[in-house]
Amino acid sequence: MNYKEMRNTIEQMANENYEDFTKALISFEKGVNDKEALDILYDNYTNNDSLTLLNEEFDYMIDELRESGQIKENESLEKEDNDLVNIVGNVVGEVEVVERENKNGEAFKVVNFSVVSKDDEGNRHYANCSAYGEKGDIPKDFKQGDFVKLFGQERKSIDDNGKEHTNVRILASKLLKAKEQMKSQEEKKESVLGAIKKFKAEEKAKPTEKKEASKEAER
Repeated sequence: MNYKEMRNTIEQMANENYEDFTKALISFEKGVNDKEALDILYDNYTNNDSLTLLNEEFDYMIDELRESGQIKENESLEKEDNDLVNIVGNVVGEVEVVERENKNGEAFKVVNFSVVSKDDEGNRHYANCSAYGEKGDIPKDFKQGDFVKLFGQERKSIDDNGKEHTNVRILASKLLKAKEQMKSQEEKKESVLGAIKKFKAEEKAKPTEKKEASKEAER
């Protein structure tokens, strides 16, 4: 899908249901999934003529809602209506790109990968994901360890042995932070912590040094 086709699709969605379109855009870009909070954000947006969509003012409003407890801290995987889910987590394992054919014999690509996320209690949740066709343009470049945000539809199937399998068909995806970026930040964090520890150790040693120097002077 090129720019013009994507713009036309977005325009069509906005015309069909502008309120839900706006809420979905805020939810995806800002990571807010609480429906009541989205209602408040939408009302603030429509009542403020100077506020444009995805304006940085949304960040301030979201912070205020969090501080006042009006946004529930959702689990990293939240189920919505119609089996739609938002997932924020890390890619685990290898990303697989396979080629398939539709009923008309036309080839298309499927990107398969898995993501692990944690809920508020620290429990891990694994999700097997598949992105079809153009939906796989972003996920195909995911690497193990990347921190990503996904929006998709959860689908369940039962195999020949009666075992239930769950897969999330990806509708939208975003790379929040590459593994290399996270590693660099961790190294910087460790470097800062190391410097703090060294400073504390030196400060702790100073009184001892002064005390010993004082004893020498008394002698």
